[in-house]
Amino acid sequence: MLTPVDYREGIYWKRDDLFRPFGEYHVNGGKVRQAIQLFETKIDEIRSRHNNGVITAASVHSPQSANIGKVAQLYGVLCIAAVGGTKPENLDKLPMMRLTQYYGASIRIVAGHGMSPVIHARMRDIAKETGYLPIEMGELMETNPKEIFETTAAQVENIPDELDNLIIPTGVAIQTTGILIGLKRYKKKVKRIVCVCVGPTREKKIHGYFKDVYGDITENYHPFEMVAHPAPYAKSFHFKIEGEYMDDIYEGKAYDWLVKNIDYKKEKTMMWLVGKRPRPEDINYMMEHKL
Repeated sequence: MLTPVDYREGIYWKRDDLFRPFGEYHVNGGKVRQAIQLFETKIDEIRSRHNNGVITAASVHSPQSANIGKVAQLYGVLCIAAVGGTKPENLDKLPMMRLTQYYGASIRIVAGHGMSPVIHARMRDIAKETGYLPIEMGELMETNPKEIFETTAAQVENIPDELDNLIIPTGVAIQTTGILIGLKRYKKKVKRIVCVCVGPTREKKIHGYFKDVYGDITENYHPFEMVAHPAPYAKSFHFKIEGEYMDDIYEGKAYDWLVKNIDYKKEKTMMWLVGKRPRPEDINYMMEHKL
């Protein structure tokens, strides 16, 4: 099913945040779609070879743990989330940690800092101890890499056929790569693609995805630019479009860059909304109403 395209305040919006299989207040978006695809693909193996359990790792501010926790709950699978850089007394205060636990996952603090390589290494250690399937960021990259890109590429079909600018919030560039594939597949014409990165720019990641998964090179697809937003990962940028909020860390930074650098009143511009983490008030509402 294709998520819609809105036109609001002079900008087109690809509303992948409206992929909401669990309802209005819960986790949503392209990464949830990828996680569901992973479980559909791997559920028999998880149950028979991995003690009916999965383990993932992420920043305490990332929706990754909640995304995997919710889909694991859907399939009746045990889930551990490995995190770092926090204390046990904070797990009931940090919104994504509260939500992850609400979805039935257990959290293990595996490092006194938030350095990703260390946290992911410890996650893999725990996977060996428990037999659980480790789920890295980019859920299907180890097992079914094309599927992870194809779930996003299919969503390009209903965007405008011609654009001056396409702005993409970018983390590890998996959804960005899927969008590039879709643009070529559906013959979309975009004059300028800008990937606004939360963290370092990811040119090498994209080149690697095309080479390793498709046996191809990015030059055969579409030129793109990558810019690193200067704000720290955890800094929030709160914006609303006609009263509806966008994700404060990914979309907020991309929109901040857009309004400062793109003349969207004169140029046909679209921003891809990849998904938005539930806000603290959403989480409170879910818990109070047992949604």
